[in-house]
Amino acid sequence: MTTETPTKNGDAPTATHPKTIGYVHLGCPKNLVDTETMLGKLGSAGHHIVGDESQADVVLVNTCSFIDSAQQESVQNLVRLAEDGKKVIITGCLSQKYQSELLDLIPEAHAVVGTGDLDKIVEVVNRVDRGERVISVTQDPTYLLTDDSERMHVTMGSYVYLKIAEGCDYRCSFCIIPSMRGDFRSRSLSSIVDSARRLAEQGVPEVILVGQDTTSWGKDLADGHRLPDLLRALNDIESLQWIRFMYAYPNLVSDDLLTAMAECDKVVNYLDCPLQHMHPDTLKRMRRPVMDHVAFAQRVRQAVPNVKLRTGLIVGFPGETEAEFEFLLDAVERIRFDRLGVFEYSDVAGAHSQSLENKVDAQEISRRRHAVMTAQHRIASQLNQAMMGQTIDVVVESVDPATGRLTGRSQWDAPEIDNLVIVQLNEGQSALPGQIVPVTVTTTGPYDLYGQLA
Repeated sequence: MTTETPTKNGDAPTATHPKTIGYVHLGCPKNLVDTETMLGKLGSAGHHIVGDESQADVVLVNTCSFIDSAQQESVQNLVRLAEDGKKVIITGCLSQKYQSELLDLIPEAHAVVGTGDLDKIVEVVNRVDRGERVISVTQDPTYLLTDDSERMHVTMGSYVYLKIAEGCDYRCSFCIIPSMRGDFRSRSLSSIVDSARRLAEQGVPEVILVGQDTTSWGKDLADGHRLPDLLRALNDIESLQWIRFMYAYPNLVSDDLLTAMAECDKVVNYLDCPLQHMHPDTLKRMRRPVMDHVAFAQRVRQAVPNVKLRTGLIVGFPGETEAEFEFLLDAVERIRFDRLGVFEYSDVAGAHSQSLENKVDAQEISRRRHAVMTAQHRIASQLNQAMMGQTIDVVVESVDPATGRLTGRSQWDAPEIDNLVIVQLNEGQSALPGQIVPVTVTTTGPYDLYGQLA
């Protein structure tokens, strides 16, 4: 773990009695930023942060509530820690959603902290230390991370997630994020650039911009700056090597944004744009924008040379007919996404889609996902085969000293969700995590690439 150098704040609370604090992080990269921010605040206040929760007096559990399986994982971890006798502080989306119910469900839990109360985490720990059971949940979150927030990085040295906005103004029928995160609000351009510059000076090669909707960044700022302006400003940071943004909203991928991607040499040729579905009727039920996705993909590929497209899809949404599904499958075949994730629909408590009729049978949903992934397996294999013999830049994630096996990512792969590049180092060769090295592709699989140092 490394700590980003914080701006000094003489008014920041300190630990009444320093504790050893462990953590369990669940959920998305945006949630990880929150975990790291709270850990940084606790560390700056005088607490000792450990990666092994078994050594901790207090365990911070940052939960996810996006889908039912994520909620179940969160609850299972909470129960496990409570049974181990730990003082548990529950934070994140599950806290925002259920609040005091969590203290009833898990009597051993000592505090519940909502998504809008991260800046109060030191005060909450102090109150728990005094024997209180604490509920700190702002009903309409307005908290926004700024560049003076302390942060303890727990990711590997090759990248850091940089949250550029919080909340969401869209109301997709399957999603409850706006109720848990509040309305959309942007960080200032200067605060983001300052954070990115500081990270680059500390040797981080890649910053990954995240938010519920990165393409809306700036719409609420008085200075008129939008995402293309931010990308251009970040591109001027001399020691930064790669810039990636995730979670683009399809109808906000403007010509200016694509131009910025093409012109900025540090912005990777990679667009993550969750489309969710292709059929107009399904999209209307999802409350998502209806558009010609084949034309959209063509426009992106024409504007940004050698770009790779990633998307996420939901199959089995209520009312999805066989014809609607076949329309989706045909679009996947025609567009040939470079990276693709497919999710099986499940009801989420509080989401509008929970009340929709004509639910699809669970077995049928699984069949449809399998059909899409079978098609994508073939497409991905063919696209990877075209990489044979090419020399590409790879950021090193890890090197096994015992085997000499290097694992890394190309510019077309985001951490955790995309492909890997695997290299067997020869005698005398070496590389360090975070280093960007040239690799010649010698073998391809359906998803990963294999090669040797060029």
